[in-house]
Amino acid sequence: MQYSEQLIEQYSKSLSESERQHCESTIRVFENILQKYGFEITKKNYDKDDSENLNYRYHIKKGKLEFTIFLQGSYGNGTCVRQDSDVDIVMICESTFIGKYPEGKSREDYDFIASDFNILEFKEEFYKFIKTSNFEYKVENHSKCIFFEGNNSSRKDMDIVTSLRYRDYSKDYFNNRDNFVGGSLIVMDNGKEIINYPEQSRINSTVKNKATKYYYKKVVRILKKIKNDMIESAVEGTNMVSSYGLECMIYNVPNSIFNSECSSLKKMTYNVVDYLCKNTFLYSDFLETNGILKIFDNTNNNKEVYEMLLNNIKKYLEE
Repeated sequence: MQYSEQLIEQYSKSLSESERQHCESTIRVFENILQKYGFEITKKNYDKDDSENLNYRYHIKKGKLEFTIFLQGSYGNGTCVRQDSDVDIVMICESTFIGKYPEGKSREDYDFIASDFNILEFKEEFYKFIKTSNFEYKVENHSKCIFFEGNNSSRKDMDIVTSLRYRDYSKDYFNNRDNFVGGSLIVMDNGKEIINYPEQSRINSTVKNKATKYYYKKVVRILKKIKNDMIESAVEGTNMVSSYGLECMIYNVPNSIFNSECSSLKKMTYNVVDYLCKNTFLYSDFLETNGILKIFDNTNNNKEVYEMLLNNIKKYLEE
């Protein structure tokens, strides 16, 4: 595989205007469904101060039920490439949450009361409403999300992830209700629970991008596209590395590598990969973009496979 300076520059670009419009159209579809289900959109933020981000975030309410909704993943973080077809929207229930408390304490110490709200029952009910209503969208109830099929023209595929707010109070010592680290807790149909921190990922990615003079997200998109090229060429082990996992690896590269004087974007990308290839002994401490979870504490991530991928990419960039 050969990568010219021109191709690397092309790979670095963010969403085109037409792709952005397709994503926005997908979001409008979901807003329409929420309103027909009976939710009131009480707060809406469509802040577009960073042209690489799609910053859609709003608060909805129906009776005592309240959710925060926003984009997560590559579209939300401004690191998507053409092959990232799904728009990921997370619904975090704020009216019921799961708490992690300091040792020896429980919800009673914070005067929280128990709730009988079941997020899986809500997901099923919401799915049935969409399925039986007169909507033109093909929808499927998957274990982790509700999936909407796009139309290959103006609307992309969409995953709606229903979750509970996760509040980590473990570092609070004064029973302060507001002193928590917030995440989302997804309950899969088989009962398995997954804790994510999508809001922190978005914030940290934006901060790093600015600190690296907006090169961080460019390099992420370049390496994700090279990885996709390798998958198409059936390079061994490549499909075992997730796009998010690769993005997290790049997040751990020091800002100085991006800010060093480079003759080209290709050279900078090479330097980023070279750093990762030479510092495999640091992998155990590498954090996800949320700055909380370790990449390789996730059993789906294999260090050896990541090393192999990065060494292959380094060779392609040397050609």
